[in-house]
Amino acid sequence: MNNIPWIPLAVVAGVAAVVALIGYVIWQSGKPGEDANAAAIAAEADSSTTLPGEWVNLPEIYGGAYGDDAKHVERAVDYETDCTDDGTTCNSNPPVGGNHWGSAACPRDPDDATPFCGPPPWGIYREVWPAESLVHGMEHGGVVVWYNTDNTQVRDEIEDIIKPMLDRGDLLIMAPYEDMADNTIAVTAWSRIDKFSVTDYSKDRVEEFIGAHKRRFNPEDI
Repeated sequence: MNNIPWIPLAVVAGVAAVVALIGYVIWQSGKPGEDANAAAIAAEADSSTTLPGEWVNLPEIYGGAYGDDAKHVERAVDYETDCTDDGTTCNSNPPVGGNHWGSAACPRDPDDATPFCGPPPWGIYREVWPAESLVHGMEHGGVVVWYNTDNTQVRDEIEDIIKPMLDRGDLLIMAPYEDMADNTIAVTAWSRIDKFSVTDYSKDRVEEFIGAHKRRFNPEDI
């Protein structure tokens, strides 16, 4: 008579599952650092000259593969003085990333905003939002259109571009920004800026930037 003890099938299945899991972990650990490689590849692609706008080297300024070592802070941020130690690389005006506010999500009305809130709800504003709040929107994969102009025709046309995009759920904010030269428009995403005078404005220019950079990546949740 066979004296081999009987083993329940559930136990056998459980052991097999554990062995398979261990084998998978060993296989994964033997592979090269794919996450690190993917981050390096994506960061290099971020600087591509084929993308609309000028690239700002946020990794050099703030650290991280995407400049994502920037932090939530509860203080005013002077983005134009955010530079590398040797001063050769600085953030832009308006900024395209960096330390920013995030104590709580902002309400729709800036007048009701709590201190250091961010980001504001996606939308079109005629009121000024602090840059520190808007940078948080870019960290979530959004695009910001900043304007400092009395040219209502251009402003209204840009609003007409953005309204249907917002209706589709695109992550966009348009707001006035008084800390750049008069009659200037800037369109920004995390690490990218296209800044131009009102005389150089075109609908295609704004649409191309938004189309290329909306949700291109989300540095807060890479």
